[in-house]
Amino acid sequence: MKFLKFNPTLDVYFDLWEKSSEGAVRSSTERSVLESYKRITAFIPACGKKPLGRTKLKDIDKEMILSLKSELSEKCSSSTANLTLSLLKRILNEALEDGLINRNPCSGVKTLRRYEPPARETIHRALSKKETRRFLKQAEGSFYFDLYRFLLCSGIRCGEAGAITYSDIKAQVIEIRRTVTRTIQGYRIGEDAKTGAGRRDIPLTEELKEICADRKKKNSSFNEYLFYSPRGQILIPSNVDQDIRRICLRSGIVPFTAHAFRDTFATRAIEGGMNPKTLQEILGHSSYAITMTLYAHVMPSTKAKEMGKINFLSKDL
Repeated sequence: MKFLKFNPTLDVYFDLWEKSSEGAVRSSTERSVLESYKRITAFIPACGKKPLGRTKLKDIDKEMILSLKSELSEKCSSSTANLTLSLLKRILNEALEDGLINRNPCSGVKTLRRYEPPARETIHRALSKKETRRFLKQAEGSFYFDLYRFLLCSGIRCGEAGAITYSDIKAQVIEIRRTVTRTIQGYRIGEDAKTGAGRRDIPLTEELKEICADRKKKNSSFNEYLFYSPRGQILIPSNVDQDIRRICLRSGIVPFTAHAFRDTFATRAIEGGMNPKTLQEILGHSSYAITMTLYAHVMPSTKAKEMGKINFLSKDL
């Protein structure tokens, strides 16, 4: 950023810093940055009002940063806290380069140790076959029933499903090219998939053909999108998660989010013997490691069955 000859507060400097990156980052990233900064000023209100000039060096000092870290550790997950601290460090590094401060008080402040269980044990939870059957039975009257079946049979993300148009459905495949994106202004259909690998073709199985045909019959509003909200507007994943939670509580299933359908698809695929590299391409992951780390769950019954195939004490050895 251009060298500044005045003495801005952190709030003023952040506005300038944030505007300088407009158009250079995704809308979702921009929203995340704004949310992180609001977290800083919400926990330590005085921080945003402090001048950055070198004569006011101690106005934002390490003690204030450590106080922020303490607040974050008590009220946020470790990943959210570290993301917030990282943003403040980036902003102050820019101020250092602009000559507004002569050292970054964030330097030397260590990130929080991760204390939450790994994502594969929480967000990425595969449903058992029994849970899947029970959930679908209870969900039959839900507006999102077809969506739930579609996610289970395709492994795509909820946001990707909300961006599929009828023109994306070809004779043999469903083209995944876009996703629902949450921006500062609200939800919209993004111009591209989540990642480059996210642009992919999903084989159109008989189950998916049936679901798409059902959707077309129910689409009395002639909406161009395969899935949408009850009001005929953009599908909002958080509303879908709320509906899932209601169904879970009603049916006695441990609550989960729509992402569990994707995980369940991956788990059934691996248990069924699908080539992991093929699974990676269907899920739209940029690397094989991501697929295997997050989604290679194996249910206890499957592990027991596979272990039963090994017999080290057999007389035939």
